[in-house]
Amino acid sequence: MYGPSSSMKGITLIELSVALSILAILAAVMLPRIAQLQRSARIGELRYLHGIVSTRVTLVNIAARLRQGAPDPAPCLGGAKADNQIRGAGTVCTEQGLIATQHGYPAATPAQTFGLTAAEMPAERYRVRSEGGKTVFMRADAKDPEACSFTYSQALDATTAAAISVPVTSGC
Repeated sequence: MYGPSSSMKGITLIELSVALSILAILAAVMLPRIAQLQRSARIGELRYLHGIVSTRVTLVNIAARLRQGAPDPAPCLGGAKADNQIRGAGTVCTEQGLIATQHGYPAATPAQTFGLTAAEMPAERYRVRSEGGKTVFMRADAKDPEACSFTYSQALDATTAAAISVPVTSGC
């Protein structure tokens, strides 16, 4: 009654081969699509970061211009007071803390983080390189990080604005 009956059989080698063949075909079709979805996700996240940086740059400049070089009366997050200088080096207090500026725009220095949090720019996904008045934001997990990036260039003088390049996505 509880033992094997004549109607219970194992699977045949042909059935196993057919099942494995179907799985192999599905994998061959799906793997390129999954790779494309990963690339699209990297590009989308890079554009999201580009939008955050663009917004922060604009907000820092607006804050500096509205305060017209008058130092803040109260300390900023972290304890320092902002000088709100529109010409030359200065600082501006934002919700993200004290931001170093150059001609009223964020300075492109290695210590500058644009107030980005770890959630907005996870270290395992992004690399940042700053030198010569430029900051490059690159996707660390991209096939070619240099070709999956955008560049922020600080203002060169008080009459020109900072610039943010269009994201390069050919290496994502």
